[in-house]
Amino acid sequence: MPLMDDLVHEAIEHGIFPGAACAVLMGGRIRYQNAWGYADPENQTSASASTIYDLASLTKPLSTTTLTLLALQEGKLTLEMPLTRFFPNAKHLQGTTLQHLLTHTAGLPAWKPLYQAAQGHAAVIEAALQTPLEQLPGTGYTYSDLGYLLMGAILEQVYERSQAELFQTRIAEPLGMSSTRYCPPPEWQSRVAPTANSESRVGQILRGEVHDENAYAMEGIAGHAGLFGSLEDLIKFAQMILRGGRPLLSYYSVQALLTPQVQLGQQPPSMHTLGLFAHPNPLLPRGDLFPTRCVGHSGFTGVLMLFDPQVELAVILLTNHVYFSREKAAYLDYRRRLLNVLAAHVGEV
Repeated sequence: MPLMDDLVHEAIEHGIFPGAACAVLMGGRIRYQNAWGYADPENQTSASASTIYDLASLTKPLSTTTLTLLALQEGKLTLEMPLTRFFPNAKHLQGTTLQHLLTHTAGLPAWKPLYQAAQGHAAVIEAALQTPLEQLPGTGYTYSDLGYLLMGAILEQVYERSQAELFQTRIAEPLGMSSTRYCPPPEWQSRVAPTANSESRVGQILRGEVHDENAYAMEGIAGHAGLFGSLEDLIKFAQMILRGGRPLLSYYSVQALLTPQVQLGQQPPSMHTLGLFAHPNPLLPRGDLFPTRCVGHSGFTGVLMLFDPQVELAVILLTNHVYFSREKAAYLDYRRRLLNVLAAHVGEV
């Protein structure tokens, strides 16, 4: 795909990201795959399908939502369960349900620098629990890291295991995702694409250390961020979704992941599925040409997954954009253009 090659190389030359890896699946099969540039410019390590990227907020659908769907299937949770069932002291969160957390309608703020006042997994969760609501549950949509942070804490309480262990045993191992996990071990270092420009570690290059400040304060294991993974592994996850969930999720669980769930007033469900952005959400990374029926997610570090269930399509794009800058305008411009090129060639690849 020469246009894709040209545009990615242009982005690399302009310092948008040092390297990238991309795949397009249709009907569960890989129809296009490529990698460009350097995963680690300092060591001149080439990007590849096995490069391990900080997946940032892709942690939300890959880990937290998928684990929640497994818990629903096993009868351990329901979406109508109140948050206070798990955290009875959080009286101000009465009326907030698990569905509110998963669809970003809990009324929680988008973000809060919890790491500035709290350090350690339990301390950050407690700080999130003490955060006041900005609006009543179910009355508006605000994309919130805090809701998924708390959902991760609920999963840990229900299963009495860390989310890192749950992801490893319940998702990574069954799907053969051998290069995706929280807190990558030292022996993975040479394959990890570094990041930088984290506000809690100014001036540092981070290799295998989570970029997200609150997740870092939680010792790298959180419901909203913390996963590291490779393109080859995310292809396996996408194939599971496109296969209708086998061997992990039921057909109807996958439908909950792919179908808008947010009901605000008399409007039809929109904005978010149980885990993914949906039209007309401006955060949905679909460019201009992929249809509005697509659902997907992005991550602050420069990563995305997009699904069009109607044609069994998945798009994965992984970069370490934050190696160069936290600023998003130029990156988002290139991301939209890259998605447009991919969309234009989907029928041909």
